[in-house]
Amino acid sequence: MKKVGIVYLITEKPEARGVLDQVTEERRKTFCEEKSLACSEVYQARASGHSPTIRLKLPQEFEYRGETICEYKGEQYAILRDYTDEKIFGAELTLERIRGNAAPAETGGGENG
Repeated sequence: MKKVGIVYLITEKPEARGVLDQVTEERRKTFCEEKSLACSEVYQARASGHSPTIRLKLPQEFEYRGETICEYKGEQYAILRDYTDEKIFGAELTLERIRGNAAPAETGGGENG
């Protein structure tokens, strides 16, 4: 069964504003299909210090425009690798979850509450 979802491809654009620089984001929404990671891909990435988490397939090759960050299911990911080929009819992105970006944990009535 295909796991179809929506991914937001993010382009960061730096803007100089006085002493502090700000970064604005341009977000594009597109459909994707969740794919499993190949073992060889995981081993190669780990050898270079990365931990790939997920692979997404975009339906059209032109939908990927060189973005380095995306958001999928409320989590932000770095795009480690992109792959396009006539055989896959689209683009595949290998992603690594950006640390410190987990969804907030639910708080309940504990000892301190």
